[in-house]
Amino acid sequence: MYKVIVADDEPFMLEGWKTMIDWHACGYELCGTATDGEEALALIGTVEPDLVVTDIQMPVLDGLGLIRTMREELAHTAKVIIVSGYSDFAYAQEAIRYRVDEYVLKPLVTEEIHQVLLELIGPLDKRKEEKRQVAGLITAEESFFGPADLGKIEEYDLEHMTTLSEQILAWIEAGDITEIAAAVDNMLYKKSKSDVGWVPNVVRYIHGELLGKYCGNDEAMVLLREKGWHETDGWSSGTLKQLFIRIANVLSPSSDAGSRGLVTEAIDYLKRHYRNKVTLQEVAQHIHVNSAYLGQQFKRETGVSFSEYVHRIRIEEARRLLRRTNMKISDIASELGYHDAEYFTHKFKAFTGELPSVYKNKM
Repeated sequence: MYKVIVADDEPFMLEGWKTMIDWHACGYELCGTATDGEEALALIGTVEPDLVVTDIQMPVLDGLGLIRTMREELAHTAKVIIVSGYSDFAYAQEAIRYRVDEYVLKPLVTEEIHQVLLELIGPLDKRKEEKRQVAGLITAEESFFGPADLGKIEEYDLEHMTTLSEQILAWIEAGDITEIAAAVDNMLYKKSKSDVGWVPNVVRYIHGELLGKYCGNDEAMVLLREKGWHETDGWSSGTLKQLFIRIANVLSPSSDAGSRGLVTEAIDYLKRHYRNKVTLQEVAQHIHVNSAYLGQQFKRETGVSFSEYVHRIRIEEARRLLRRTNMKISDIASELGYHDAEYFTHKFKAFTGELPSVYKNKM
C-alpha cells in the first residue's frame, strides 16, 4: 500500500476524501489529514507519504507554498495531486514547475479520483524501485523469508518450498486452475500436519515474483495490491485459491472472454441506471467483482474510464432532450444525475465542444 496524506481547510472536503474514496482498493492507505500547509509539512515529516493531495487555497501556507517547500527545501519526491475549484484552475497550472502530477477539479467525483489514483500506481512503482536501487536491494534470503524468519531457515525444507513456489507460479501464469487448486489444498494439508508456519513464505515469494514481473500490467497490479495477500490470519483453502485464481485469470490468455462479459454486464447496468448517481462500486457489487479490477477492465475494453463512459451516455441523452423538448438546462442536468447546472454545462462542452444553450439554439 502506498501512503497518502490529504491537506484541505474545508471540513466537508476532508470528510469526502475519507469516506468517498476506496483507498485500499486502489492500492493506497490514507495516513493522515491536515487543514493547512504547515500541518501537512509536519505530517510529511512523520508519515513520509508516497502521495500528497492538497487544495490550492488554504490558510497559513497554501498548496503552492506546501509543494514549493516539499520540492525545494525538503527535496521530497512524493507524487502530488492538486485540488482546485474551476475558477482556480489557471492558477493551479502555475504549479507545473514544482512537478505536480495530477490536477483534480472540485467537486469530487469518486470514479474520476479512483481513475487518477490507479493511473499513478505505475509512476509510484517506478519511484519505489528507484529508491530501492539507491538504498541497495535487500538480500535474496530476506526477500524470500522476511527478516523475522531468517534464523529459522534450517527448520524448513528450502528445496521443497522453492520447488512448490515455482510450480504454483508457473500454473498461475499458465492459467491452470485445476493445478492451482490442487496445490493449495496440498500445501494447506501439509501445514495442518506441521507446527512450522511456512505457507506465508511461499505466498510471499509468489507475490513478490508476480509484483516484480508484472509491475507494468495495470490489471495485475490492482489485484496484487489487495490487502488479502498480507492477511495471513484469514487465509484458508478458499481465500488462497481465490487470490491465485483471480490473478491467473488476468495473466492467462483465457481471461479475455471473462473480462468482456463483465464489461458487457456493467454497460447494460449503466444504460438502465445512468440517470441516477451510479458509481463504479455499485456496479461492481451488482455483478460481484472487485471495483478497482472492473475499472481497469472497463477502460481496457472500451478505451475510456468508467466515469467518462457514464458522462458520454448522459451527454448523448442531454442532446436528445435539448433537440426534442423544451426542458430548461438546469432541469436536464438534474434529470441526468448532475448535482448542478454549472458542472453539467462544463461536461457538455467538454464532450460536444459547445455550450448546451448554443446547441439548443442551433436546433
